[in-house]
Order: sequence, then structure tokens, then C-alpha cells
Amino acid sequence: MHDAPRPGVSDLWDGMAQNAMAAAVFGDLAAQPPGRRNLLLRWFTDPASRALFPPEDHEVLARAHVAGLRAAHAARPEDRRAAELLAELRVTEEEFAACWQRYEVALRRSGRKRVLRPVVGELQLECEVLAAGGQDQLLLVHAAAADSEVASRLELLRVVGAGA
Repeated sequence: MHDAPRPGVSDLWDGMAQNAMAAAVFGDLAAQPPGRRNLLLRWFTDPASRALFPPEDHEVLARAHVAGLRAAHAARPEDRRAAELLAELRVTEEEFAACWQRYEVALRRSGRKRVLRPVVGELQLECEVLAAGGQDQLLLVHAAAADSEVASRLELLRVVGAGA
């Protein structure tokens, strides 16, 4: 599955692993310091992370991220890592605090994402979330329809790499 972006994350959205295609599409997490590999923290604090997605998708994505974090926190309310992440986000990020106050809880298992890449343009990807390790480890598998324009763009992105 070299042609499918596949990041592996914890249910708290700590980046654990990614293949080369995931690095090309979403950015290389290994290039980030360990404390900056959490996808939620990056979403709410790093404008470059948000720039990967169309602005009109930001509210829906923010709410989905927070609802997933709420589900993980509810499953393990004594988890120190969850408490630290929540404290950091609630204190520093107004948007996060507003989403948290909605009390939405959800586990995403599938959906569609639009990702913006400068060289290849918009990529519409189907995403399946596969759970492992007692539901606390997630593999996100993104795919485009075979022989589609988006599949061709992914192939080009695979060739030119994360800098594109």
C-alpha cells in the first residue's frame, strides 16, 4: 500500500508512525520535535497544519478532532497524557475550549477529506480508521479511486515527495 497515505496515531492523536506517502500528503511528523507530533496540538496551534485543508472544512474538522479526544478521555479518565493534552489546549486555545464546551463525543471510523498540496492541488481522499491495541491505536488509511485524477496526483506526490 505504498500509494495510500497511512499515518498511525494514538487515540489522543499522538503521531506514532507514518509511511512515505503520509509524510508527502500530511507532512513528515518525524521532522517535528517529539512534543510537536500530536495532530490535535498541531491542528489548533500550527497554521501550517490547517493550511493543508480548505478553510471551509476547518470548523467540521476541529469539532471532529475534539469529539474524538473527548471519547478517548471518557474511556480513560485517569490517563495522565490525556489530562496534560487537555490542559494545554483548554488554556491556550479559545477555539478548542469552545469545541470542548459543546460536549460532543464521537469516534470517527470513516469519512472524506480534502487536502491541499501546492504542486498537485486538491486531493479528495476516502479515509478509514482502523483501531487496534484495545482501541487506543489507530491506523488511518486514505485512498483515492483507482485510475482517478486524484490517484494520479497521489502518484505524482509520491514521486516528488513531502516538499511538494
